[in-house]
Amino acid sequence: MSTSTMPATAAGTVVDTHRARANRRRVLTWGKAVVLLLVMLVINMPLILTAVNSFRPRLDIMAGSTLMPERVTLDNYRAVIGTTHYPEWFLNSVWVSLVATAVVLVASGLAGYSLSRYRTRVNSVYSNMLMVFQLFPLVLSIVGLMVLFVSVGLTKTFVPAIVLYIVMALPFCTWMFKGFFDSIPRELEEAARVDGCSSFRAMISVVVPLAGPGAAAVAIYAFLLAYNEYMVASAFLKNPASLNTISIGLRSFFQQNTTEWGQMLAASTLAVLPPLVLFLLVQKWMIRGMAAGAVKG
Repeated sequence: MSTSTMPATAAGTVVDTHRARANRRRVLTWGKAVVLLLVMLVINMPLILTAVNSFRPRLDIMAGSTLMPERVTLDNYRAVIGTTHYPEWFLNSVWVSLVATAVVLVASGLAGYSLSRYRTRVNSVYSNMLMVFQLFPLVLSIVGLMVLFVSVGLTKTFVPAIVLYIVMALPFCTWMFKGFFDSIPRELEEAARVDGCSSFRAMISVVVPLAGPGAAAVAIYAFLLAYNEYMVASAFLKNPASLNTISIGLRSFFQQNTTEWGQMLAASTLAVLPPLVLFLLVQKWMIRGMAAGAVKG
C-alpha cells in the first residue's frame, strides 16, 4: 500500500512545485508590468497634463484645483485652428523637417558607409573632424551665417533653416550610420560581388536593406532636431510670418500682459502628434528591418 502511494505522492509534489513556480513567475510578470506602467506615467506626466489641461477652460486652468477637468471644452482647439496661423505653422514645420531628414539620411548614410568600409587616412581625419565640429555651438556663428545668407538673398526662404538643420545633424548621424554599418558582416558584400554585383550595387542591394533599424534611428533624430529647434528658426524664419514654424508660433501665445494658456496647451498637444506618428511608423519599420536582417544574415 505504501509502495503504490509513493509515486503518486512524488508526482503530486512535482506538480505542486511547478504550479508554485508558475505562480511566482506570474506574480513577477505582473509586478514588472505595474512598475513599468508607473514609470511610464511618471515620465510622460508632463505630456499627459498638457493634453488634459488643453480641454479645460482658461479659468479652470488658472485655478488648477483638480487633476481631471471638471468641464471639458474644445474652445481652445477651435481658437488655435480657426483664429491663428497654426495650420500654416504646422505645414512649415513638417516640410522643413522632412526635407532636412531626407537629405541627412542620404548624406550621412553614404558618409557612414565610406567611413565603415574604407579605412584610409583621409577618412580617419574626416571622422575626427566630425567630432571636433560638434564642440562648437552654432550660436557662435549665427551672426556670420546671417550675413552670408543675406548676401546671397536667401533670408526670406526656408533654405537657411534647412541647410543649417542638415549641418547640425550630419556629424552625429554619420557616426550612427558608421556604427551600424560596422555591425554588418563584410562577407555579405563579398558574396554579392562574387555573384557579379558592383560595390555600389552590393551596398544598395545588401547593406541598405539590413540598415533599416539604423536608418530609422537616424530619421527620428534628424526629424526631432529640425522639428523642435528654435534658435535657427527665430533667426531665419521669423520674418515674414508665412515662414513661421511651430516653435516660433507657440511663442506668440505669450503676450505682454497675458498668456493664452488654453490655446498654448492645445497647440502644444497638436504639435506632439507628428513626432508621435513618425515614431510609431518607424518603430514598425525598425522591427521589420531587424527581422529581415536576421533572416538574410
